[in-house]
Amino acid sequence: MRKIVIAALAAGSALGACVETPPMAATPTGPCRVDDAVRMRYVGTDFKLRDRDQIQRDANARTARVLRPDDAATMDLREDRLNIRLGEDGKIDALDCG
Repeated sequence: MRKIVIAALAAGSALGACVETPPMAATPTGPCRVDDAVRMRYVGTDFKLRDRDQIQRDANARTARVLRPDDAATMDLREDRLNIRLGEDGKIDALDCG
């Protein structure tokens, strides 16, 4: 009985190695680019934190920050950073790089 269990575990491990894994999403390399297509897709939509990574990838930005009205923000210019600017209603008002 013990030999059967060990054989079954070994066969399962061997088959598990043959399973394809989905490709990883490409890591954005910068610089940030917000074109009309990205603006049309996101500006005016409700911001959801789970969408942040996708917006960041679409803009090819290495980093992203979400700025709400009256948020303090550094004024340094970073060409690889996406700014997601929200309105009082939680909708995306603007996307820009910097």
